[in-house]
Amino acid sequence: MKLFGSKVYQVAATLVRLEALFLAGLASYLAIRTATSKVEELDAILAEIVFLSIASTGLFFAGKGFIAKRNFARAPTVLANSIALGVAYYMIDGERDLLGIGLGSFALVTLLAALAAIPHQGTTS
Repeated sequence: MKLFGSKVYQVAATLVRLEALFLAGLASYLAIRTATSKVEELDAILAEIVFLSIASTGLFFAGKGFIAKRNFARAPTVLANSIALGVAYYMIDGERDLLGIGLGSFALVTLLAALAAIPHQGTTS
């Protein structure tokens, strides 16, 4: 018995690629903002840009893994969204309720889609 249809892979891939696009956009924003304004902590900003670029690339390839129904796609997705849930909690705790609820909701849906997209091996009758 299948709990979810084969569409769950496409849903997970779409959600993860949206996250990758958001992280790439954030890295681009930080790079442009750094180039056009005075920055006090240049090394910290450059580290964030590198981290966001690597994370974006990793999540993009995780999206490709979901489409190919491969196992390697789940681990980075679960890790990234677990971190995002923690960030959302602290956003809500820091009185940024709307941002925290939005981030937490998206992270939870993506996490559940990633966990539901488990490739089945073998056949059962």
